[in-house]
Amino acid sequence: MRKIFIIMLVGVVGTLLGACTSLDCSINNVVALNVSIPDTVKGDTLNVYTIVNGADTALYTNGMNVTSLSLPMSYSQDADVFLFAFSDTTGVTTVDTVTIAKTNQPHFESVDCTPQFWHSIQSATTTHNMLDSITINDSEVNNDASKQHIILHLHSH
Repeated sequence: MRKIFIIMLVGVVGTLLGACTSLDCSINNVVALNVSIPDTVKGDTLNVYTIVNGADTALYTNGMNVTSLSLPMSYSQDADVFLFAFSDTTGVTTVDTVTIAKTNQPHFESVDCTPQFWHSIQSATTTHNMLDSITINDSEVNNDASKQHIILHLHSH
């Protein structure tokens, strides 16, 4: 009887140890919209805002000669609206509204890891004050920080 108990105990302990997993969560858990601005006007200062519950929220401030930046995306909205404010050396500010329509997909790697929301860009539109056009370079926004998702093209001066 004692042998059966020891064998069962060893089996239960072995099963419990085998059931333990090491956390295999991704180190890079930031999901951001990567924006490229290849033809930035030298000397302009860039500020980027978004509208949350009717109020604007600063996402990026006082950037000079900005050629790329990363912006957070909402988890539940079907579109994100960003205000790109370009201020020249004389203090004149020109604002363009960029709207990114998207779908949101929850992404789970493990029950032990923080869930992420990945996005698929459906369209990108802008007003045309300082910005000429937008190109969607990669429509899948996930935790791969090496991707450039959209490219903003400025009017030529």
